[in-house]
Amino acid sequence: MLSEPPHQPESVLPAAQNLMLAARALGIGSVPTRLHPDDYGEFRAIFGVPEGIGFHLAIPLGYPRGRFGPTSRLPTAETTHWNQWGGAVPWA
Repeated sequence: MLSEPPHQPESVLPAAQNLMLAARALGIGSVPTRLHPDDYGEFRAIFGVPEGIGFHLAIPLGYPRGRFGPTSRLPTAETTHWNQWGGAVPWA
C-alpha cells in the first residue's frame, strides 16, 4: 500500500507555481495534473522513482505547437470584488 506523502499538497504548490512561471518565460507550456493511481507503477518504472515516494502532482512540460504568445487578461480591478460581490477594489 502506498503511503501518502509526509506533507500536505500545499507544501509543494509554491514550487510548482514557480516552475510553471519560469517555464512560461522560456516559451515552455505546462499544466498541473495528477497521476491516476493505476499509472504509478509504470511511472515509477520509467523514471526510477522508489516505492516509498508518494506523489502530489505531475507537471508535464513541453514546447507547444502553434501560437503560444503573450496572454491577455483583464485588469484585476475588473475581475476582483472587494468585501462583497460587485464591491470596488481600493486600487481602482
